[in-house]
Amino acid sequence: MVMKATRQKKILIILALFLLVTLAIVTCQIRYPGEGPFLNAVLEVAAPVQSVLSSSLGALQDTWADYLHLVGLREENRRLNRKIEDLTVELSRYREGNLEAGRLRALLSLKQEVRIPSVAARVIDRNQATLFKTILVSKGTSSGVRVGQPVLSGRGIVGRVISASPNVSKVLLVIDEKSNIDALIQRSRTDGILQGNGATGAILKYVSNLEDVQAGDVILTSGLSGVFPKGLPLGSVVAVDRKADSLFQKIEVAPAADLTRLEEVLILDYKHTK
Repeated sequence: MVMKATRQKKILIILALFLLVTLAIVTCQIRYPGEGPFLNAVLEVAAPVQSVLSSSLGALQDTWADYLHLVGLREENRRLNRKIEDLTVELSRYREGNLEAGRLRALLSLKQEVRIPSVAARVIDRNQATLFKTILVSKGTSSGVRVGQPVLSGRGIVGRVISASPNVSKVLLVIDEKSNIDALIQRSRTDGILQGNGATGAILKYVSNLEDVQAGDVILTSGLSGVFPKGLPLGSVVAVDRKADSLFQKIEVAPAADLTRLEEVLILDYKHTK
């Protein structure tokens, strides 16, 4: 603050001297028009002072212009930053819309492939931390949803409806231990039962030790029970354990649907077509 005040005083003194010199020159020109020894002497004395004062004022003007330019740049920078923020939000909305469109296209493709009446629904709650591995979806009996109907994602079977209110339904996931689905191995056409195994996925049960089962084999719905249509993806084999003291293999299966990232599902009106 002290330095600023001192600088202001210096500027005021310079301005005052400049005015005094200018006034003296004007006065001399009025009193002693034309060229003369006195006027020449005044000009000789005043010229250096006026030169210094002019230089100082020029520097002051340049400094003020630079300050105004800097203020303008700061304001422009703030405006551009606001524009960048707005564009970032808009880009995020476009990306989210594009991702959603991709998921819906996958569901539509599956719907056309299955050729069974269905209802699309959004996942509104995940409850996989509880004893029962379930989700809630945004369609219920008012949309024609009934208990027992199959539920799919764009990648395969999610589970089946176990309860429904007018606007909400609960879906039991394929990884729940209460879930049992008639299945077959696509490559060998061997039948089995896919039972949920909690967070680890599912197990394909009742497959003989004599059957050829390999990691990577695709597991499909067999359609034998009439609950699920035949040929829909259930998952793929990730591990096979053949024990000498057992009649059946222990076959671990990873679900086809990514159950941790479900956002939209398709509820099939399958029983209605039987």
